[in-house]
Amino acid sequence: MAKTDKADETRHDVFISYSQRDHRAAKAFQQSMENFGRPWYRPRELRVFRDTTNLSASPDLWKDIEEALARSEWLIVLASPEAADSPWVRDEIKWWIAHGRTDRMLIAWTRGSLEWDASRKTFDWSRTDALPETELADALAAAPRVPRWVDLRWLSRQLEEHDHVNANDPQLLLDVAEFVAPIRDVSKDALIGGHLRLRRRRNQTVAAGISTLSVLLVLAIVLGLVAERQRDTATEQQLTATSRQLVAEAVSIRDTYPDLARQLLVQAYRLSPTAQVTGALIDSAATPRVIRTEGSPSGVAISPRGRVMAVAEDGGAVLYDTASARRMVALKGQNRSTALAFSHDAGLLAVGDIDGRLQLWNVASPARPELLATVAPTSGGVRTLAFAGKKPWLLMSSDGAQITVVGVHDPVRPRVSQTLQSFALSGLSTGLATSPSGSVVAAGADDGKVRVMRLTDAGRLRLLKTLDSPSASLGFSPDGQLLAAGGSDYTTHLWDMGDPASPRRHAVLNGQSLGIEAVAFTSEGGTLATGAGDGSIQLWDVHDPRRPQQGSPLTGHSSRIYGLAFTPDGRTLASASADGAERAADGTDRLNGTVRLWNVTGAVRSSAYASIPGGQVSPQAFDPKGDLLVAGRPTTVWNVAGAEPRSTATLVTFNQGGQFVSFSPDGGTLATGIPLKLWDMTDPSRPREAAGTAPVTNGSTPVLFHPDGELVVSAGEPVSDHIQVWKVGRHRAVPLTRLPASDSGPWAFAADRDILAAARADKKAVHLWDITHPSEPSTAGTFEPGTGTVTALAAAPDGRTLLVGDSSGTVTTWDIGDPDHVRLLGSAERHTGSISYLAFHPDGDLAASASDDGSVRLWDTSDRSNPRETAALLAEDRFTTSGIAFSPDGDRIAVAAADTTHLWDVRISGILRRLCAESAPITRSQWAQYLPERAYDPPCESPSQQSRQTPAQAGSTS
Repeated sequence: MAKTDKADETRHDVFISYSQRDHRAAKAFQQSMENFGRPWYRPRELRVFRDTTNLSASPDLWKDIEEALARSEWLIVLASPEAADSPWVRDEIKWWIAHGRTDRMLIAWTRGSLEWDASRKTFDWSRTDALPETELADALAAAPRVPRWVDLRWLSRQLEEHDHVNANDPQLLLDVAEFVAPIRDVSKDALIGGHLRLRRRRNQTVAAGISTLSVLLVLAIVLGLVAERQRDTATEQQLTATSRQLVAEAVSIRDTYPDLARQLLVQAYRLSPTAQVTGALIDSAATPRVIRTEGSPSGVAISPRGRVMAVAEDGGAVLYDTASARRMVALKGQNRSTALAFSHDAGLLAVGDIDGRLQLWNVASPARPELLATVAPTSGGVRTLAFAGKKPWLLMSSDGAQITVVGVHDPVRPRVSQTLQSFALSGLSTGLATSPSGSVVAAGADDGKVRVMRLTDAGRLRLLKTLDSPSASLGFSPDGQLLAAGGSDYTTHLWDMGDPASPRRHAVLNGQSLGIEAVAFTSEGGTLATGAGDGSIQLWDVHDPRRPQQGSPLTGHSSRIYGLAFTPDGRTLASASADGAERAADGTDRLNGTVRLWNVTGAVRSSAYASIPGGQVSPQAFDPKGDLLVAGRPTTVWNVAGAEPRSTATLVTFNQGGQFVSFSPDGGTLATGIPLKLWDMTDPSRPREAAGTAPVTNGSTPVLFHPDGELVVSAGEPVSDHIQVWKVGRHRAVPLTRLPASDSGPWAFAADRDILAAARADKKAVHLWDITHPSEPSTAGTFEPGTGTVTALAAAPDGRTLLVGDSSGTVTTWDIGDPDHVRLLGSAERHTGSISYLAFHPDGDLAASASDDGSVRLWDTSDRSNPRETAALLAEDRFTTSGIAFSPDGDRIAVAAADTTHLWDVRISGILRRLCAESAPITRSQWAQYLPERAYDPPCESPSQQSRQTPAQAGSTS
């Protein structure tokens, strides 16, 4: 009898099979199953096996797993892409099928895709990645049936976003009942009813006990609650303080230790998801991505198509994907590659090495590069390579003061056309550049001079001019009109190359140390990057080369910059440097380096994830789903749901310079200003003009939909110091009344309240209009901010708080819950220029402001009396911002600046996943340095944690 009891104790009703990625979901699921329908006096109702809670360290882990499977009645698989790839999960399913228990296997879908093909009576494996195909196909073959699964993706999302789930969550109870019902062979309704009755009975018992003991315990309970509340408050304050400290640390080290900075931000959000952390997460895309190279990288080049980056490393050239920063393929056959260059059509890649060898690779299909030729036109190591534009010539500089012209008419059989030997009194430096046309060549020499030469169609070089200029690094602008020449004197000279025979110096750039080692222009030519021997990179705005403006410094490298290259869209700058010594596999020290990918916009670093042409964004420029954005000049409809925005239609309006627009709350109608027009947006690719009721006048005017979609306000007709209220229906606008106010805005509706806030005509006060009866509006209140003219307004989603921006750069918060008694709540003065636009995030705790100083600032508005800046999103510093808006779904923020509209990702869950994917897990020593009071618990899983470890190694086996 004792043996039987012991055997019963070791049996399990359920075995949970899962991947390490789902350990939190597995834990919550186990606890819910064990407690479902459990009387208070019983430790658990179902016996559930989960490796972390049931296994101890063992030298034969699989044997223990097999024994647990043999003692289990049911198998529940937590389906996700990680589980489908896990050898442990696959082996557990195989074991279950092999022992004939297919009919007792259930599926909990936690992540990925799951599609059932009813016609084939199996899963559609072309669209299913959450289950292992081979094992499930075997299971269905052994027992043909429609598998039973429950969608638990909501549980995984909740745990990722909030790190917990309420044990009494109704959805969790319903879903757990779906599994408990077949296991206990009881109907789902009976189970839920019994569970609720037990819970009600327990509550009644507790209530009776409390009532009986209330007289004796009331004081203790009150004191206990007070103490608990104090402990909770103290804990929350401690977590918030630690979270803020981690944010500050992450911001301070994001350039030098970007991986660690990303990990600290994720942990900061995990501890306390404050608006300060949110702001830092939104701005985190400005943190450089790091590629660690083999040895010291001596050069970097990006394909004209932008998809591929080549890096010259000690072991040879390596191709990387510029979007993901992942290694694609290594090109063999070089003894330490030293230089590389792409042809203008991105079909060829030239690679030179330290022994003077030149390789030509066909990289039209970069995943499968083909070596076309290997030649050795020089005995000295190759220093620089440059294709001559569209001309069939390749130029190379090498040791021994040589410039060699190689014909690549037939890249399989390259031939040397000319070699210039020591045409200067000193050897050649690394500087070599060709104009985009390929007809002009600039070469630097160690005597600190630049030789400008003509390249003939026959592949011969003829000296045109010798420039007294730095010459270590050279680069032509895309139009060939500008030559940047940097050198050991710490300066970069800009030369006008309109007449190559008589170049004129435009300007001299300085401010960096240890010499200028690399230069690079963006494809549009308005931005120049210079890299120095001290590891610093400086961005320059050279739209006016006679008066270049200093942009953002990029200071993450700690050693010499060996190469710079922009992607064709100018949004990413790659920099190569020997900035780290690591111990090699053989135990020796060697110099290793990194390539860093910087997110930039123009001459400033940026955290925006995408940009679209045209700088005009209105407060209601997004459709309700956040998938469409209407912006730009001319007014264009953009689909921004994907990673890269795409244009779907252009609206033909009077003002082709850009219109103010406003989406109706249902997204079916778009209103544009001057003239007021309504557009049917049923098909966003073919907007149809529905009505035009206002006269044509110059300029553009704000236009705004009321949240109920039945009213629109716009400038008056003709434009004067009043605004027009329109009744909208069936894509027609009928004028109702006019209100005295500034016709150029700003205006804001107080959420769904019938209150319209509008700046007075002189912009020194704000009117609050009651439009309950829109034909006869009345003044509900008036207040004067008093710090300057009113330049921007935004209402909180609750309709009770109004943000006001003024000409002095001050942002103030006002309580307009009672329009007759408006109260000033708080103010902030962080901008140095007039506030041009304001916007509230849909959750109301985050706001954004744009200023004439060219900056966009994010604010924590959870405490209306104390708005605090959380991040600054620099877009461009040459022009003022011309619009800002959050998408209604809260996923994006759009900021218009100059001729570009920038998009930021505001989806915190997605940002957290990106930060984890882009960084190595925080180490124990790093954790001890930044979180010494907390047990080691890294916020991101390492790739190795995706495979099973022993409990002694990682505390989990899945």
